[in-house]
Amino acid sequence: MGKLWRAGILGGSAKGAFPFLLKWIDAAQNLSVQVHPPEATCKQLGYGRPKTEAWYVAALTPKAVLMMGHFPGFDAPTLKLAASSGTLGKWLYETRPREGDIFFLESGTVHAIGDGCLLLEVQQPSDTTFRIYDWGRMGIDGAPRQLHLDEAAQSVNYAKHGALKSQRDGVVGPCFSMRPVTLGEQIPGPQLRVFVADRGQVHLHSAGGRVVLQRGDVVVAEPQDGAVTLEAGSAVLLGEP
Repeated sequence: MGKLWRAGILGGSAKGAFPFLLKWIDAAQNLSVQVHPPEATCKQLGYGRPKTEAWYVAALTPKAVLMMGHFPGFDAPTLKLAASSGTLGKWLYETRPREGDIFFLESGTVHAIGDGCLLLEVQQPSDTTFRIYDWGRMGIDGAPRQLHLDEAAQSVNYAKHGALKSQRDGVVGPCFSMRPVTLGEQIPGPQLRVFVADRGQVHLHSAGGRVVLQRGDVVVAEPQDGAVTLEAGSAVLLGEP
């Protein structure tokens, strides 16, 4: 993908590494409570890369929740005490999302994905994650999974408290954009256009012909394809900011 990107075959700026990472997350249980460090914290620690991300909610079970953001009064000592005592959940906002919701999570936001959520995640190209709490789970060695409380305590943006709100029309991050595609909408080139099939069978039509996608499929349109039209189904478009 990187070679195609830098060669200009995928459109867009074609500079450096491919601008973002994309993944599906199918949570069959509550995932760990974690935080990604902002750039300033990475510099203080001497390692790591910032990771701002966005979630598109593709499917849910009836009781599924997302935990995003903290209540006022949350600080570094409270983080460590709550993580050690198993009371961290009391400090986090729980949101019952709807299918089609989009949430923007800046670096420094405490978050966790609840059981029963199927999400499409786009993120800065970083794997720096500090685990705060893991619901008492054990690792494959039979010991509690490693936590990163000191690093996490330095990474949280304590001043920015409150619940995150859905932005169903789309979001723009430091190296990505994410939004739903309207049925019948034409998406012109030559910018980077990554289409992800969301629900049902997705039909995309362009000068290059018609492409049929199943849920979860990903396709990148090339500049030579010209405008791409969503003829059927539900799709998410990702690109550069």
